[in-house]
Amino acid sequence: MEIGRDVLLILHFIGLAGILGGLLASQKKLNPGVLHSGYLSLVTGIALVGIRYPLHDSNPTEWALPDNAKITVKLLILLTILILGFTAKKKDAFPKNTWLAMVL
Repeated sequence: MEIGRDVLLILHFIGLAGILGGLLASQKKLNPGVLHSGYLSLVTGIALVGIRYPLHDSNPTEWALPDNAKITVKLLILLTILILGFTAKKKDAFPKNTWLAMVL
């Protein structure tokens, strides 16, 4: 199960790098890879939280329970990026304010 967690963690980091790299590479029009990377980060993040509970049950001294407040904040940030991405995808020009909100 720890190998599965490590694979999910690597995929989660790839998704985060794809979001940041896609936003920095395209300031005129939204790169579709940003939304795909957002999906990857969302799915792997949920799976990482889901796999953490059985890891804690098997060895509580090594694996602490996830911090749900921190996970909620990260989820809200990712959902904001995805919602802004969906609205910017429909427009011809990528507004500078939207780009700044997604990067920050």
